[in-house]
Amino acid sequence: MAKIEEKKLPILDELDKPGITNEEVENLHARWAKDYDKDLEDLNHYAPANNANKVEKALKDKKDALILDAGCGTGLAGVELTKRGFHNLHALDGSSEMLEQAKQKGIYKKMMCALLGPNRLDIPDNTYDAVVMCGAVGSGHVNGSCLGELIRIVKPGGYVVVDTLFKYAHDCDYQGKSWDEIIDGFLLTGRWVTVTRRLVEKSFNSLDGMQYTFQVK
Repeated sequence: MAKIEEKKLPILDELDKPGITNEEVENLHARWAKDYDKDLEDLNHYAPANNANKVEKALKDKKDALILDAGCGTGLAGVELTKRGFHNLHALDGSSEMLEQAKQKGIYKKMMCALLGPNRLDIPDNTYDAVVMCGAVGSGHVNGSCLGELIRIVKPGGYVVVDTLFKYAHDCDYQGKSWDEIIDGFLLTGRWVTVTRRLVEKSFNSLDGMQYTFQVK
């Protein structure tokens, strides 16, 4: 693969600040929302397409599957799912400004403004055939505390597709356990099984990360 130089963007430097808080991230996203799609197109953001491909592989021809785009931002993953024929989409994000941009794409049947974390979402158990979460994990963003909730709201036999970037996945532990330890804890207790767990090179900008697909039990 040809070498891709990391492109610089001032707001990325702000987001990468050590110890950044959820409130600071929300304020940054509010400022960034209108320019987000253009900026990410320039930054080679492949996670939405990569994750949508995994959803399609998991759900196959079930195009009417109910799918939650968790931490949806401006809806880039939803766009990719729509390209693949999925049309029963819900969106959830903690930024009302990001959700407004996603709403303008006209692809979601329901939109929810809520933070992903340990707190219970206003969503019944066993609601979704799949949850996809793109580019949401990192300091001041989403950490491992949300994974139990994602499992709860997915139907048995359904799927959770998420990704992380190594650079931004710092400080995403919860209750003394790292991201991977939390994942493995749910494996050991039989809450889900691994479908794929793979390295993705140059997933965002020049940055490498991991992509995970789990099937809920």
